[in-house]
Amino acid sequence: MREIVVPGEKIAEGKLTKAGFGAFKRGDEVFASVHGLVETDKDFVKVVPLSGKYMPHVGDQVIGIVVMLIGKGCFVNINSAYDGYYGFMRDTQYNVGDLITAEIMEVDEVNSVTLDYAKPLYDGKLIEVASVKVPRIVGKKASMIDILSQGSGCRIFVGRNGRIFLTGEDANIRRAEAAIRLIEREAHTTGLTDRVKEFLGKGV
Repeated sequence: MREIVVPGEKIAEGKLTKAGFGAFKRGDEVFASVHGLVETDKDFVKVVPLSGKYMPHVGDQVIGIVVMLIGKGCFVNINSAYDGYYGFMRDTQYNVGDLITAEIMEVDEVNSVTLDYAKPLYDGKLIEVASVKVPRIVGKKASMIDILSQGSGCRIFVGRNGRIFLTGEDANIRRAEAAIRLIEREAHTTGLTDRVKEFLGKGV
């Protein structure tokens, strides 16, 4: 099991050690700034939060719900304290309640979010997880998503904002969701990949 730390706890030391997300350096010592899991890579150390609201970042792929139409665009709930704005392009237009996937193109100094490359999502099930667990659900080089897709027979769209959209047969969707909930609960533990494979009956 990886080390769980609290804010202010010392997690590393050394002149060459660099502090990443969720950490700060004071002198030659590195401390946690959030409650989470310590990850180290050579001389780089960071803390992956165990909880917290999604904060938009440029380049993130998100899943949103259209909540308001305005002029030639719409506001989109992106599961954050801040809604995103998408300007309608060409003949594409959405309605309130539509589910879309989009990319965050800009986040300004007051956290106004601009979206682009929107595509509709339909005929599936939307589930939500803690956004801080998304990297574990995706896995390195999308390894965990590949396991989930192949093991469940579903197509899986993952938003960095903690929303996941599943399409497929009802039984397969239930299986995929159960596996995702397993990952969400046990994201901080070792051997998780093998347990997910076993759960899905892959065993490889």
